Amino acid sequence: MKLIVILLTGLISVLSGCASLQSGGATDEGAYAEDSDLFQPETFESYGSFVVSAGNEEKPVNMRLWYSRPDQVNADTPVIMVMHGGRRDANKYRDYWGAHAKRHGVLIVAPEISEEDFPTGWGYQTGNWVTPDSDSTDESKGQRNPPEQSSFAALERAFDALKEKFSLDADTYDIWGHGSGAQFVTRMIMLYPEARIDRGIAANSGTYTFPDWTLPLRYGLKNTGVEPEDLKPSYKHHLVIMLGSEDDDPSHRLLSQLDIAIAQGEHRVKKGQNFHKANRAQAEDLNTEYNWELQTVYGIGHSGRQMSEAGAEFLLEGKTEKALFSDEMERKRRDDADEPEESNELLRGSDDGEESPF
Repeated sequence: MKLIVILLTGLISVLSGCASLQSGGATDEGAYAEDSDLFQPETFESYGSFVVSAGNEEKPVNMRLWYSRPDQVNADTPVIMVMHGGRRDANKYRDYWGAHAKRHGVLIVAPEISEEDFPTGWGYQTGNWVTPDSDSTDESKGQRNPPEQSSFAALERAFDALKEKFSLDADTYDIWGHGSGAQFVTRMIMLYPEARIDRGIAANSGTYTFPDWTLPLRYGLKNTGVEPEDLKPSYKHHLVIMLGSEDDDPSHRLLSQLDIAIAQGEHRVKKGQNFHKANRAQAEDLNTEYNWELQTVYGIGHSGRQMSEAGAEFLLEGKTEKALFSDEMERKRRDDADEPEESNELLRGSDDGEESPF
């Protein structure tokens, strides 16, 4: 009997040890190796993060890059930069996009624009283009920062570090952002057009920088150093203004209720439509190509997760939906109704010296 007890005790101990080894090697945590010693190009985990130097001598920046990688990374692997929201939750947005890395053979990277390096919305949503004491309606406040101290320039340097880390030959990257991240994307293309962006998607932005030189950031371009001619290379970028058809609540808790914000449109759908029209008119005035487009995703409101799927389908599968309330549809409606098109100062943009349309 004693012998049987001893044998059973030994067997239980062995089985417990095996179970312990299995649970330790199969947890979800094991898939997220952060700054581990395994960070060599051939042994990167599927999900993880690492820190790169993304600043310059005047403004040092250490930026964490959260990534999801395909099974094989080679020199030709495409890169998609996924910009987080105002909470600086880059890891969450990496997770929204993570499954697409293996599915489509792309490197998903969510850069974390930290509060420490780029505090407040002036540091992130407006790219650290101006100092934090700036004001959206009073151009006498704040001052302009050197462009190379912007968070736009920091992202470009992070891209260089990423290329080195993964031995990539990529000359460009795609970029996607939702909400605050969308504000970052549109302003990066407008203020820093030398960025190596191939295709950009700005989804459900709450405010836009219009081509208006009577208002300072974040609503206009006064005192930004950007002149009308400087927008030509911005319009050459392929920018998609992506709108969820249900993101049409004028009282949404994250929408500014200032008069200047409401003047851009009563809700995010209308703001995006007005922004597109104003910039298209500006491009026509400049007699330059205009590669921006409007895409509406049906049945989705202000959801970073759901708009991530729409963004991935557009960038990785080429799926599009006919824009809701597109300019062509609106013109056809007016033609059918025999209505004259109403002039709206909000949709035109402005040149120096004009009164503000807001």
